[in-house]
Amino acid sequence: MSTEEKNQIGDKFDPFAAACREFDVNEIHRFIAGSGPTRAWSWGFCNPVIIKKNQIYRFTVNGHHHRGYVYISLAFSDTFTVYYTSNRNTIKKISEMVYIDELIDRLDEDIEKIPIYQR
Repeated sequence: MSTEEKNQIGDKFDPFAAACREFDVNEIHRFIAGSGPTRAWSWGFCNPVIIKKNQIYRFTVNGHHHRGYVYISLAFSDTFTVYYTSNRNTIKKISEMVYIDELIDRLDEDIEKIPIYQR
């Protein structure tokens, strides 16, 4: 099975197929955790873990739209790919081509945000 055939919705997440290039995982963690006093915490953000050194970052969420794991990897195009999985690592959603300046908003929309939150 080629890499393109792995990590599709409904599959078990394979971190080795998702890992493309290295990035500063600690910087991404600080970026997400420091995204505002309540934003990441409203997702139930917890248990951050580096799954594959400097290539796959995972955390757990308990949001309105998604409950389970969120995996982040950096693609060769300098954009992030975000995988949303169940607690058993079955892929529920994939967001590709996510630029760093839109990462927090995309995570918020996919995990928690509902129209009533907008003012």
